[in-house]
Amino acid sequence: MSLIPFNFDPDIEGIDRYLQEDDDDPAVNYEGRLNNSNWCSCGYCKGMLSDIDCLCCNELPNLEKIRQEEGKCITLHRSFSKLILDKEILNITRHNLILKTKNRINKKKLGQHHPENKTWRFICYKQYTSWVNSWFAMGKGNRVVLPACVVQKIREEYPEPNGIYVGFKNSKKLPA
Repeated sequence: MSLIPFNFDPDIEGIDRYLQEDDDDPAVNYEGRLNNSNWCSCGYCKGMLSDIDCLCCNELPNLEKIRQEEGKCITLHRSFSKLILDKEILNITRHNLILKTKNRINKKKLGQHHPENKTWRFICYKQYTSWVNSWFAMGKGNRVVLPACVVQKIREEYPEPNGIYVGFKNSKKLPA
Protein backbone atom coordinates (compact mmCIF):
# COMPACT_ATOMS: atom_id res chain seq x y z
CA MET A 1 0.00 0.00 0.00
CA SER A 2 1.40 3.36 -1.01
CA LEU A 3 1.00 6.21 1.44
CA ILE A 4 -0.04 9.64 0.28
CA PRO A 5 2.83 12.00 1.11
CA PHE A 6 1.85 14.94 3.27
CA ASN A 7 3.95 18.00 3.72
CA PHE A 8 3.42 17.67 7.49
CA ASP A 9 6.78 16.04 8.13
CA PRO A 10 9.42 17.92 6.17
CA ASP A 11 13.08 17.23 6.74
CA ILE A 12 14.96 19.37 9.27
CA GLU A 13 16.18 21.70 6.53
CA GLY A 14 12.56 22.16 5.45
CA ILE A 15 11.44 22.98 8.97
CA ASP A 16 14.18 25.57 9.32
CA ARG A 17 13.16 27.16 6.01
CA TYR A 18 9.51 27.38 7.10
CA LEU A 19 10.27 28.77 10.54
CA GLN A 20 12.69 31.47 9.40
CA GLU A 21 11.55 34.71 7.89
CA ASP A 22 13.39 35.04 4.63
CA ASP A 23 13.87 38.65 3.60
CA ASP A 24 15.95 37.57 0.58
CA ASP A 25 12.89 36.33 -1.35
CA PRO A 26 11.73 39.07 -3.70
CA ALA A 27 8.10 40.05 -3.23
CA VAL A 28 5.82 39.16 -6.12
CA ASN A 29 4.91 42.19 -8.21
CA TYR A 30 1.21 41.76 -8.98
CA GLU A 31 0.80 44.93 -11.04
CA GLY A 32 -0.21 44.53 -14.67
CA ARG A 33 -1.26 40.89 -14.38
CA LEU A 34 -4.91 41.30 -15.30
CA ASN A 35 -6.02 40.53 -18.84
CA ASN A 36 -2.95 38.42 -19.64
CA SER A 37 -1.28 35.24 -18.46
CA ASN A 38 2.35 36.26 -19.03
CA TRP A 39 2.96 35.77 -15.30
CA CYS A 40 2.06 32.04 -15.43
CA SER A 41 4.94 29.62 -15.85
CA CYS A 42 3.12 26.36 -15.04
CA GLY A 43 0.78 26.63 -18.03
CA TYR A 44 -2.43 26.08 -16.04
CA CYS A 45 -3.25 29.54 -14.62
CA LYS A 46 -6.11 31.53 -16.09
CA GLY A 47 -7.11 35.15 -15.71
CA MET A 48 -8.45 36.10 -12.31
CA LEU A 49 -10.57 38.95 -10.93
CA SER A 50 -7.77 41.04 -9.46
CA ASP A 51 -4.02 41.47 -9.80
CA ILE A 52 -3.34 39.86 -6.42
CA ASP A 53 -5.21 36.69 -7.47
CA CYS A 54 -2.85 36.32 -10.45
CA LEU A 55 -0.24 34.13 -8.79
CA CYS A 56 1.40 31.05 -10.30
CA CYS A 57 2.36 28.02 -8.21
CA ASN A 58 5.90 28.34 -9.57
CA GLU A 59 6.25 31.70 -7.77
CA LEU A 60 5.90 30.11 -4.32
CA PRO A 61 9.15 28.82 -2.82
CA ASN A 62 7.37 26.53 -0.33
CA LEU A 63 6.03 24.47 -3.27
CA GLU A 64 9.44 23.74 -4.80
CA LYS A 65 9.91 20.39 -3.09
CA ILE A 66 6.39 19.21 -3.93
CA ARG A 67 6.55 20.37 -7.57
CA GLN A 68 9.94 18.73 -8.18
CA GLU A 69 8.43 15.36 -7.34
CA GLU A 70 5.70 15.49 -9.97
CA GLY A 71 6.26 18.14 -12.58
CA LYS A 72 5.58 21.68 -13.44
CA CYS A 73 2.19 22.52 -11.87
CA ILE A 74 1.11 21.73 -8.31
CA THR A 75 -2.29 20.60 -9.64
CA LEU A 76 -0.51 17.75 -11.46
CA HIS A 77 0.97 16.37 -8.24
CA ARG A 78 -0.21 12.81 -7.65
CA SER A 79 -1.72 13.76 -4.29
CA PHE A 80 -3.53 16.95 -5.37
CA SER A 81 -6.70 15.27 -6.67
CA LYS A 82 -6.94 12.94 -3.70
CA LEU A 83 -6.15 15.42 -0.94
CA ILE A 84 -7.78 18.54 -2.33
CA LEU A 85 -10.69 17.45 -4.54
CA ASP A 86 -11.85 14.03 -3.27
CA LYS A 87 -15.16 14.26 -1.34
CA GLU A 88 -14.29 11.38 0.99
CA ILE A 89 -11.18 13.20 2.18
CA LEU A 90 -13.01 16.54 2.22
CA ASN A 91 -15.76 15.05 4.38
CA ILE A 92 -13.16 14.21 7.03
CA THR A 93 -11.90 17.80 6.89
CA ARG A 94 -15.49 19.06 6.98
CA HIS A 95 -16.21 17.00 10.09
CA ASN A 96 -13.10 18.40 11.79
CA LEU A 97 -14.11 21.95 10.83
CA ILE A 98 -17.59 21.38 12.29
CA LEU A 99 -16.01 20.23 15.56
CA LYS A 100 -13.58 23.19 15.67
CA THR A 101 -15.83 26.07 14.66
CA LYS A 102 -17.63 28.10 17.30
CA ASN A 103 -19.63 30.17 14.80
CA ARG A 104 -23.17 28.75 14.63
CA ILE A 105 -23.80 29.99 11.08
CA ASN A 106 -20.59 28.40 9.76
CA LYS A 107 -21.32 25.20 11.70
CA LYS A 108 -24.76 25.04 10.09
CA LYS A 109 -23.36 25.58 6.56
CA LEU A 110 -20.68 22.93 7.08
CA GLY A 111 -23.18 20.51 8.62
CA GLN A 112 -25.72 20.56 5.78
CA HIS A 113 -26.56 17.13 4.40
CA HIS A 114 -25.72 18.31 0.87
CA PRO A 115 -23.40 21.33 1.19
CA GLU A 116 -23.34 23.93 -1.57
CA ASN A 117 -20.36 24.06 -3.91
CA LYS A 118 -19.33 27.29 -2.14
CA THR A 119 -18.86 25.26 1.05
CA TRP A 120 -16.91 22.55 -0.80
CA ARG A 121 -14.62 25.21 -2.32
CA PHE A 122 -14.01 26.68 1.13
CA ILE A 123 -13.04 23.23 2.43
CA CYS A 124 -10.78 22.64 -0.60
CA TYR A 125 -9.02 25.97 0.00
CA LYS A 126 -8.51 25.09 3.68
CA GLN A 127 -7.27 21.61 2.76
CA TYR A 128 -4.82 22.93 0.17
CA THR A 129 -3.51 25.60 2.54
CA SER A 130 -3.00 23.03 5.26
CA TRP A 131 -1.21 20.67 2.85
CA VAL A 132 1.34 23.14 1.50
CA ASN A 133 1.71 25.46 4.51
CA SER A 134 1.72 22.92 7.30
CA TRP A 135 4.45 24.73 9.25
CA PHE A 136 2.80 28.16 9.12
CA ALA A 137 0.05 29.35 11.44
CA MET A 138 -2.93 29.97 9.19
CA GLY A 139 -6.40 31.30 9.88
CA LYS A 140 -8.16 34.53 10.73
CA GLY A 141 -5.77 37.42 10.30
CA ASN A 142 -3.13 35.26 8.59
CA ARG A 143 -4.19 34.56 5.01
CA VAL A 144 -2.34 33.61 1.85
CA VAL A 145 -3.17 34.02 -1.82
CA LEU A 146 -3.66 30.66 -3.50
CA PRO A 147 -2.14 30.04 -6.92
CA ALA A 148 -4.53 30.74 -9.77
CA CYS A 149 -4.08 27.20 -11.12
CA VAL A 150 -5.24 25.76 -7.78
CA VAL A 151 -8.23 28.09 -7.53
CA GLN A 152 -9.19 27.30 -11.13
CA LYS A 153 -9.00 23.53 -10.58
CA ILE A 154 -11.14 23.77 -7.43
CA ARG A 155 -13.68 25.99 -9.19
CA GLU A 156 -13.89 23.49 -12.06
CA GLU A 157 -14.62 20.68 -9.60
CA TYR A 158 -17.07 22.70 -7.47
CA PRO A 159 -18.43 25.47 -9.72
CA GLU A 160 -20.67 28.32 -8.65
CA PRO A 161 -23.95 28.05 -10.61
CA ASN A 162 -24.01 31.78 -11.41
CA GLY A 163 -20.30 31.84 -12.31
CA ILE A 164 -19.55 34.67 -9.84
CA TYR A 165 -16.67 34.15 -7.42
CA VAL A 166 -15.30 36.33 -4.64
CA GLY A 167 -11.53 35.94 -4.94
CA PHE A 168 -8.90 36.68 -2.30
CA LYS A 169 -9.86 38.89 0.63
CA ASN A 170 -7.12 40.39 2.73
CA SER A 171 -7.81 39.85 6.43
CA LYS A 172 -7.64 43.61 7.02
CA LYS A 173 -10.69 44.04 4.80
CA LEU A 174 -12.77 41.46 6.66
CA PRO A 175 -15.28 42.54 9.30
CA ALA A 176 -14.28 41.83 12.88
